[in-house]
Amino acid sequence: MSYPLTQMDFEKMFSDEAKCFEYLIHLKWQDGFRCPKCNHSEYWNTSRKQMICKNCEHPTSPTVGTIFHKAKKPLLVYFRAIWWIIAQKNGVSATGIKNILGLGSYQTAWEWLQKFRRLMVLPGREKLSGKVEIDETFIGGSKPGKRGRGADGKSLVIIAVEVKEYGLGRVRMAIIPDASYKSLKQFILDNIENGSHLITDGWKSYVKMKTLGYAHIAIDNNTPMNSENLTPNVHRIASLIKRWLLGTHQNFAQKSHLEYYLDEFVFRHNRRKSKSRGLLFETLIQQAVIHKPVIRSELKGKHD
Repeated sequence: MSYPLTQMDFEKMFSDEAKCFEYLIHLKWQDGFRCPKCNHSEYWNTSRKQMICKNCEHPTSPTVGTIFHKAKKPLLVYFRAIWWIIAQKNGVSATGIKNILGLGSYQTAWEWLQKFRRLMVLPGREKLSGKVEIDETFIGGSKPGKRGRGADGKSLVIIAVEVKEYGLGRVRMAIIPDASYKSLKQFILDNIENGSHLITDGWKSYVKMKTLGYAHIAIDNNTPMNSENLTPNVHRIASLIKRWLLGTHQNFAQKSHLEYYLDEFVFRHNRRKSKSRGLLFETLIQQAVIHKPVIRSELKGKHD
């Protein structure tokens, strides 16, 4: 079994610290251990959970160069945190992680979640394709702000949704500085396959997308529809993300860190039909192994 299928499987597979280290070793060196200094394949373990190369005696560890680098807690605790995050349909807040794992402070739990959210954007992920509905929404706290694309005090978030024959496909989100052609263009080029059909409202910045190789369907803003009916799938996703932020995180997502919360929502939504929580767990652990270490001073928002 390469990953746990149920809670009982998780308890058996990761019943102690040694099993967690063995799992990391398997993921980091899938073709067998290789010393990072001399490339030798044999090693012995020390009581301090280090791997010593039998040839050059260079010490290393499966946590070196990963997101678990210099971890102060046992690996088992981190594994349990990641399992709990993916096992819950709506995720978990920092307060929830703190209480479940008995961590000493809210700040520690919050930092863990911030690190784990960085694992939820997989490198080389496929772009959206086919019919893709696009629009923007504002996400923020209780500050009302003014209506429209120039609202104050909130973050402007662009949302792209694949429109399938039955239901919705994958989603992409990002914070953008404004609804100008330059901002929209960059998001679309980064996230949507060339040649796709873009469905938007009549905002002038979208009209130019035809010159980039996209087919464009503009819904006339003058039709007797309200704005939500112009791009209903995007507004459905916008409603879901706002309810998730309010329900799971009590709207405590700071503006500067909001994009990492968007990353988590996209990760969850795009895998909502996955029948295996264990596969999602393995995906995040694999990401943790290849992700560079993240220190406390780097836990800043993308827009700080």
